[in-house]
Amino acid sequence: MNNKRVTKEFMQEFKDYDFSKIKETSIFLVGSNTKAKDYFPKIESILQIKYKKLVSICSIDGLLHKEKFSSEEWNILQEIALRKLKLYDTILVLDVDGYIGDHTREEIEVCSNLNKKIYYLSNLKGKEE
Repeated sequence: MNNKRVTKEFMQEFKDYDFSKIKETSIFLVGSNTKAKDYFPKIESILQIKYKKLVSICSIDGLLHKEKFSSEEWNILQEIALRKLKLYDTILVLDVDGYIGDHTREEIEVCSNLNKKIYYLSNLKGKEE
């Protein structure tokens, strides 16, 4: 394996974000499957490789193929996501274009009730040089 995933070119898209503001060790990523779909794997790689964080999302298959799930299956995945929130120190809300969907709002509320730190991607913008 001679390739490198997190290169300068890869990081260019996120050059204005300061992920070092996230001090917690384990992070659960939440956000819209449509708006933030491309952000999930990239930010997961950045947080794991550059910052050595334990990072998770609810379902890779759900992220990539939401339209192939029945309503019942999707609801099960959403319930699991809410259960997973308890396992992580914090969440990072991928509020791409300022969008936060209903399920993400529910995840934020659960974390708030659990007194967990909540980060928003938009608030990580403005990296200090």
